[in-house]
Amino acid sequence: MSLSRLALRLAAYEALNPYSALQGGVWPTLAGKNIYDSRVTPLSGMDDWGDFLSESDGKPVVVVYTEETEVDNSSGEYPPDKEIVDLVIEMMIAAQAKIEVADAAGNPQTFGQLVAALTSREAEALLDLLEAQVRNALDPQGYAPSAAVFRRVARELHHVHSVPQRDAEKINRFAARTLRLKIRVALTVWPALLTSPPPTGLAVLPTPLSYVAGLLDPNSTGGQLCAQMAGLIGPASAPVPLTDIRVFTNVNRGVAPTATDDDITADVPLS
Repeated sequence: MSLSRLALRLAAYEALNPYSALQGGVWPTLAGKNIYDSRVTPLSGMDDWGDFLSESDGKPVVVVYTEETEVDNSSGEYPPDKEIVDLVIEMMIAAQAKIEVADAAGNPQTFGQLVAALTSREAEALLDLLEAQVRNALDPQGYAPSAAVFRRVARELHHVHSVPQRDAEKINRFAARTLRLKIRVALTVWPALLTSPPPTGLAVLPTPLSYVAGLLDPNSTGGQLCAQMAGLIGPASAPVPLTDIRVFTNVNRGVAPTATDDDITADVPLS
């Protein structure tokens, strides 16, 4: 079921950071291109971490995660027909910070990192607006133009939990929030391999990941990741054709028949 989780995360990332916006389209949130999948890393083309910190300083930053997954059934019978994934969105107004440490020789070394700024009236307002934009883009029943791929994976929104971030002493409140959405997703269904010809390319991926892969631009980071995943699975072997159906049975016997002591044989050639 975990590939439904991957499909949800890739689709959510595309909804918040559409590839079309990188080509001159409209960003769905005020965070613009500062949207990251699973962790904060420098944007492509930014080889220097310092440049990345300077680029993000004072701006809204969003990180998309998927965490817990629950698989259940609606009627209490096997197989499970309901999968709910926790989609977690970390939002913050970034601030560049410096950390000073001593190396093995006792010489001071300075490193930069990205942290959440202390909150303010303006920062809280920006976070409220950013959260509203994120929730609009990630509404399974919504109409956000950038969320067409997301709506192919997300079925229902079951729960919303938004909490502020504070320091360890719970005294200082940072300009950051964690938004947790419990979303029912489309179940993972692997393609039928006993087909001729067998599936190849992105078609070897199960749904809904194959839906996402087919809708993402192949040049986008999500499209490239899906192509890599499909390459790891590889094409299926061609099925062996069925040429004959033969049934052996005994009349009034308690022991299962074999091919040598049967009373009745039924044979249906298929070739």
